[in-house]
Amino acid sequence: MALRMTEEEYAEFMARQRRALPCVAAKPSGVSVADMDKPKRQKYGNRKVAVDGMKFDSQHEANYYFGVLMPRVRAGELKCVCRQVPIDLPGGIRYIADFVTILPDMTIEAVIDAKSDATRKNRTYINKKKQVRACWGIEIKEV
Repeated sequence: MALRMTEEEYAEFMARQRRALPCVAAKPSGVSVADMDKPKRQKYGNRKVAVDGMKFDSQHEANYYFGVLMPRVRAGELKCVCRQVPIDLPGGIRYIADFVTILPDMTIEAVIDAKSDATRKNRTYINKKKQVRACWGIEIKEV
């Protein structure tokens, strides 16, 4: 069903709509154009970094990867290190581990998550950590 209006009816309709809208402040909001280009601060203050073409969610995560895990791979203690490994949980929930270390005999040594003190206290993270332990029997190592 098409609604038909004359031009006068449409103009009257639009005038009523404009009157119904909340007033917009005449003063500027105090936000400058320069402020709009600034990247938004992360919730926990972490800085995303790129090292050797690899992107990390925090400097702490990058330091752990290149300072602890990669020397172990070069020494032959580890076969490889997998980054950002998804672990499926019940209810369509997915936990993404920062690192999974694999030994030379192809067994998983550890599931590692680089966390600050503040993010360790995050209720969502705590619940997902408990679910991973309950469903898969995997203990997450926090560094």
